Amino acid sequence: MPAIRANRGWCGCLQDDEPPEITYCVVDHTGTLTLQTLTPTQPIPPEDELDIKFAELVEELDLTATNKAAMLALPSQKKWQIYCSRKKDQDGTTDLSPLPENYIEAMKGILSAWEEENPDSSPAAWIRTLEGMKTALRTQPHSFVQGFLESDGLSTLLSLLEGVHASRQTESPSHTALHTSLIGCLKALMNNSTGRAHVLAHPTAINTIAQSLASENIKIKVAALEILGAVCLVPGGHKKVLDAMTHYQAYTCERSRFQGIINDLDKSTGEYRDEVCLKTAVMSFVNAVLSYGPGQESLEFRLHLRYEFLMLGIQHVMQKLRRHDNQTLDRHLDFFEMLRKEDEKELARKFELEKDVDINSATGMFDVLRRKLSHTAAYPHLLSLLQHLLLLPLDYGCQPQHWLLFDRIVQQIVTQTENGSNHDISILNIDVKEIVHLLAKEEELIAARTKAEELEKENSELATKVAKKEQELDQRMQEKEDLEASVNRAKERLEKETAAHLEARQRVSALEDVKSELEDRLSIEEREKKRLEALLSMGSLPDDTKAEGLT
Repeated sequence: MPAIRANRGWCGCLQDDEPPEITYCVVDHTGTLTLQTLTPTQPIPPEDELDIKFAELVEELDLTATNKAAMLALPSQKKWQIYCSRKKDQDGTTDLSPLPENYIEAMKGILSAWEEENPDSSPAAWIRTLEGMKTALRTQPHSFVQGFLESDGLSTLLSLLEGVHASRQTESPSHTALHTSLIGCLKALMNNSTGRAHVLAHPTAINTIAQSLASENIKIKVAALEILGAVCLVPGGHKKVLDAMTHYQAYTCERSRFQGIINDLDKSTGEYRDEVCLKTAVMSFVNAVLSYGPGQESLEFRLHLRYEFLMLGIQHVMQKLRRHDNQTLDRHLDFFEMLRKEDEKELARKFELEKDVDINSATGMFDVLRRKLSHTAAYPHLLSLLQHLLLLPLDYGCQPQHWLLFDRIVQQIVTQTENGSNHDISILNIDVKEIVHLLAKEEELIAARTKAEELEKENSELATKVAKKEQELDQRMQEKEDLEASVNRAKERLEKETAAHLEARQRVSALEDVKSELEDRLSIEEREKKRLEALLSMGSLPDDTKAEGLT
């Protein structure tokens, strides 16, 4: 992009911040500009009155806010000199008509002559009138331009230019001179901010200007290219220029909207100066189309337009232009190449490549896409696209239109902005963002349905498993109940056996007690028996013993 100029005061051509002394003014004597010493003859009015008059004059000059401030900051002496100079011009020192209506009526008269097929009745007078109007539009106060526009001057001017275009098959010298003057009038009108706004707002003005590119006259081509290139720099103008070039394609029945200017860039006119001038204007226009408008911010949009120029062979033509060895032309060529290399490097970084993408190789570009998309969800769609391209009919009479349709649709998808606006031509009334959003919703719905089916399947499997587990649980519960019953029976038997055992032990204990008692009694009886036997053996028994024995 052009480097930003350093701040050099209120005007870049001056050496310091102080404006120079104004001692001369420019005077137009019947089209010849001369310098005249500026010597105010009236005394300077009071400062307040001078400021009011000078402010009105500055408003008439249609200056930018910065230049207005610089003008209003001038010393009183310089303000008065400028004021006297402008008023002297407006008081009738030139041959220009102060009324825009006079020029509009003259143009209507010229237009009537064209419609009556008598274009050579007074071409010299017509040209003088148009040249005067051009000078007036350029030099008269801002109110003159406003009056010209309010009196439908722009529509009359464009109608006359349309009439010239309609008879372009017979370009006589007078026809060419008239055409040149009309383009010059449009340039002068567009140098005014109000005039420029009206031209841009007019539905067919830029299209009509673009039609002048069909002229064989180099000056007319250059003037039209300069206007179109300048419009690219104006907000909203870039789209107007692209639409105008599309209109020009249909107007000249060409294959591509930029084919005509590429042909002008390639062909030789025979005159070195004219040829270099035309080719410089073409390259300046091409760079303006690529560098301004949406191309200032969008890499995709710049590449989109540059591909269109490259498809028309501009690269090969530019190589031949180097032979002219013209410094100005070479700067435009270098600027084109510089921006192209920067964009190609940025595109390579986007695809994480070590070298630039070869846009002239279908195999190379497909390989880049394949490697970039091979492991993504987009790869099946790339395959589907290629598969359906193979199914196109092989009727070569209509097949190019199929490919053109695909090309235009993809271009529209790539260049459409987030808010749905199209900076270039659009063949379908579609909102790419909205469609992508709907497709994303559709994919989400499909994914949700798939997930629901998977969950339903998992739920069915889980239900089967739960039923099986319930059966196993019932079986285990039955086994548990059986075991509990067996345990209870065993406990009952154990209790009975325990009770019987205790009872048996009690009986055994009782029997042991009886046994012990009997043993004690037996022991006593044995001792008694032994005692009695001892007494018997001794032959004497006590009486009590005898009594016991008797008893």
